[in-house]
Amino acid sequence: MGFTQNQGSPSVSKEDDDACLYAMLLSSSHVFPMVLRTAIELNLFEIIARASPDAYMSPSEIASQLPTQNPDAPYMLDRMLRLLASYSLLTCSIRSCENGSVERLYRVSQAGKLYVQNEDGGFVGSISLFAFQRAILEVWYV
Repeated sequence: MGFTQNQGSPSVSKEDDDACLYAMLLSSSHVFPMVLRTAIELNLFEIIARASPDAYMSPSEIASQLPTQNPDAPYMLDRMLRLLASYSLLTCSIRSCENGSVERLYRVSQAGKLYVQNEDGGFVGSISLFAFQRAILEVWYV
């Protein structure tokens, strides 16, 4: 790694930092497909799209429509939704709350709409669900 001295404290060059981030992305590349699969199974794209085509929803609002009693569900959903937004399947907006905190809100993007079932019941998510089946994935570990 190309560390440089800057007033006695080591720092990482932009090139090294970018290389490290890229290596970390490749090392965790299995995370996105699993989050996408879970989002499809939980019908997150459907829930958000049902709100209104242009409406944003908070993780708490989304969690309230899921069959869970887990008090951490909104926090866990927010982590998943942020990842989906980083891949442009959702768009994210920030809202300031009365208590001074901020809350992320999510809306289905144009690409994300392909993960919402159409009137015939078809959607791109069926391909993802097939590709991420345990039996399909285990082929890679033989």
